[in-house]
Amino acid sequence: MPVLSRTRLFPNSPPKLTHTPLSILDAAVVRFSPSAGVWVFKEAPSIEELTSSLKLTLDVYPQWSGQLQWAPYNPSGHHTNRFQRLMLSYGNPNDPGIEFIIATSSHIVSSFAGDPIDGCTNATSLPFSDLIDSATPLALHDAATYAGLPSLIVQITTLADGGVVIAAKFAHPLADAQTLLQFTHDWAAVSRAMTAQEPLPDLSPVFDPPMLDRAAAGDIDSSDPSPEILEASRHLPLHRYDCWNSKTNSPPFFQALTTIPAELESVVGSFGQPIDWTNWDYTAPVSHYLLDFSPSELQAMWKDASSYSPVSHLDALLAHIWNLIIRARKLDGEYHLDVTFGFRHRLSPQLPPSFLGSPLTLTKVTATAQDAANHVLGPMAASIRSSLRAFDASTLPALLHEMAFEASPLRTWSAFFGSRNTIITSWLQLGMRDVDFGRGPPIHVDAVMPSTDGCVQVMETGQGDVGKTSWHGKGATVSIHLRDDVMQSVLQDPALKKYREQ
Repeated sequence: MPVLSRTRLFPNSPPKLTHTPLSILDAAVVRFSPSAGVWVFKEAPSIEELTSSLKLTLDVYPQWSGQLQWAPYNPSGHHTNRFQRLMLSYGNPNDPGIEFIIATSSHIVSSFAGDPIDGCTNATSLPFSDLIDSATPLALHDAATYAGLPSLIVQITTLADGGVVIAAKFAHPLADAQTLLQFTHDWAAVSRAMTAQEPLPDLSPVFDPPMLDRAAAGDIDSSDPSPEILEASRHLPLHRYDCWNSKTNSPPFFQALTTIPAELESVVGSFGQPIDWTNWDYTAPVSHYLLDFSPSELQAMWKDASSYSPVSHLDALLAHIWNLIIRARKLDGEYHLDVTFGFRHRLSPQLPPSFLGSPLTLTKVTATAQDAANHVLGPMAASIRSSLRAFDASTLPALLHEMAFEASPLRTWSAFFGSRNTIITSWLQLGMRDVDFGRGPPIHVDAVMPSTDGCVQVMETGQGDVGKTSWHGKGATVSIHLRDDVMQSVLQDPALKKYREQ
């Protein structure tokens, strides 16, 4: 992929110097893979027009051009000055800016289509990831290095047939999927207005990380946590893998994360549950497939699951996918599903939908091989619903309190991969397929996920106005990464197509 230019972009209007502590939850996702999306268009505005609209959008998002970094450590300071807490500084002459790449590719639009067979597309070799250059790492990509590194990379690639690919990649502490899509939709709205020579849209992102921290229970700036609040939090269904108790058998690339920092050796406290690295063969080849489910299939699996207990359409779909994975693993004993969920609408008062950052964590659901033996969805879907229902405005403040007092937000892992664990994240109702820069919506899209055994992502198959139509009325595409042999077992399982109309 020839790179024609690589520059750093800044807002047209330089912001004043600002140092903003990021939230409790932002600090907890430093080690997460970047939030990234790729959109393939048959045609798009010119490179010059897209550059101009991007710079205008940055006037409303000036923080993206700043420096993501560790906040100064002060063990007797506020919660934002504890070890490995985050800060974003912008408006400094030395800001890194956003990395802006212009490239060309020999691929054509149809290169990204794959070859669906009965609703299943082998996406292992689809070239989406090729269209996000990796020469420049993001700030804190290794949980250490940040000086001069950007927190956002944007790439525009012209294809051999005239198609255009637009890709964006954020450091996860600054953007979850909702923030990524909000920014991309806002940029597209500015681009459409410029193309039509209309007034620019009134954009209203909310960058106020302390708003989230204010929802925490108790006094999170005191020297010690509240035992009563901690007790309430620790009853929540979460994995709490202790990274500092997990050095044995850890992969070489996790050795640094499993080492107790010298600054904290005297305040480690008791150790928690270790990670069982033997459950994850990180050297095994991984396949990536896209599994499409029609609206009628989604309705049928929901009817089946809800006959046992009231559940959502998403609960039913997740139970279906997880059930298939458990059956394909062919191991006795327990399995765990870690489901990502957001805080925005679960707090009181709610955070605005335009709240920026990564206000999310994952809940734990447990099942056994026997639970999946006959592919009965009801009990598994009910377990998913029960776990998610445990997190609301009455319980999340206690969880925020607990996380605020962590010795390091990188210590406790709320999820894991491998043969016993599956991580599922939903990009539903975010309008991934509705991004339009002025020449129509994308032909193909990709929510870039790590190619790691046990990573699953869900989004709508069809387009439509966000929030105005049900997601399950558009069908769903499940992006699934599994070890090669496990993937083949899933594809060959008759239960995969159990809910298709005969």
